[in-house]
Amino acid sequence: MSTTNDLFAIAAHLHVVLRRKTGRVTDTEWMVNNAEYATAMVAYARAQAASDGHTELLPLADKLEALIPSMGAVARKPLLQAAAERLHSAQTAASTSPAPAQTAAPVPARRSGFADSVPASGFLESTLSSVFGSARKPEDDEPGGRYVGGIR
Repeated sequence: MSTTNDLFAIAAHLHVVLRRKTGRVTDTEWMVNNAEYATAMVAYARAQAASDGHTELLPLADKLEALIPSMGAVARKPLLQAAAERLHSAQTAASTSPAPAQTAAPVPARRSGFADSVPASGFLESTLSSVFGSARKPEDDEPGGRYVGGIR
């Protein structure tokens, strides 16, 4: 059998056993095409074998793990290690190169545009008083009124 067929057979078998024993549903096709997902399913199968005693998962996890390198996956560094290396290279590059001159001009403050959004006839609430009568109370306009400055 070819490697792809072996991968698919092992992934399908692992899927069936995980479904029966743990209730976990997996994606067999994704397990064959994505090395990270396959690695995660191997780890999950081993964890379930250790915690719940499903020993029939271990040989399948071992077989799948042995075939993961044949998927053509690129070995990735742990995130922390990659970040540390990138930070170190950025620090060494910054210490060897001269500081760039400030060429950008400061950005002027933008207008909010609120005044442009006010309709010429006013807001709808201010025009309803002609239809329904005034909804404002005299105490609203007083300095110690219910609303701050008459704003509702």
